[in-house]
Amino acid sequence: MQHDGESSKARRRLEPVTLEPGARAATPWPSVIHSAILVPDAAASPRLLIVLLLAVLLLCSAVQAQLPARPETGTIIRDTDRSGYGILTIHNNWTMDTVAVLTDDDANPLVAVYLRSRDTLNITGIKDGSFGLYFTVGNLWDAKAGKFRSVLGYYRYNAPLVFETKETRDSIEYSLFELDLYEAEASNFLPDVFQFPDLRS
Repeated sequence: MQHDGESSKARRRLEPVTLEPGARAATPWPSVIHSAILVPDAAASPRLLIVLLLAVLLLCSAVQAQLPARPETGTIIRDTDRSGYGILTIHNNWTMDTVAVLTDDDANPLVAVYLRSRDTLNITGIKDGSFGLYFTVGNLWDAKAGKFRSVLGYYRYNAPLVFETKETRDSIEYSLFELDLYEAEASNFLPDVFQFPDLRS
C-alpha cells in the first residue's frame, strides 16, 4: 500500500539478524551495495587519469622553469672595451660547455664568454696587452652565481696571452691566438691551485 507517493520499498528498514556460525546473511540489495563499493563508476577512471596526467605535467613544468637556460655560444657574461684588433679563437672539443675568461694581471675578469660543447668561439677586438686565460667547464650555467651548477673543473692557461698591434703605412699587423680544448690532460693547462675569477653578477 502506498502513501503520499512513497513506496513501501523506500520505507524498508534493515532489521538486525542473528547468524549461526558458518551461516551467510541474505542482504536486501546485494548487487547495489557491493557494486557501489567494489566497482566504481566507469567514468571515474578516465577522469582520475586525466587529473594525474595534469598533475605530472604541472610538476614537470615547475621543475623545468627552475632550470637555468643554456646560453648560446658567444653570449657575453662579462665585457670591457674591445676596440683593438686582437682575436682569440677557441675550439671546444669537450662534451660539456665552458666559459672562457680573459683577465688582467691580477686575475680580474675583463671578458667572459659562453662556449657550448663541440663549438667554436671568436673573441674579437682585444686591445694590446698581457692577459690571463681561464676556463670553467660544466653544466647548467647560473648567471647570478657566476658558475655552473654542476662543475667539471677550473683551468688556467699556463702562460699569459700577449696581444700586440703594429701599424705600417700599408697594413696593420695584429695578434691572433687559436686554442683547442680537449678532455684529455694537456700540458698547456696548469694543475696547481689558483683562484678562479669572480663572475658573480
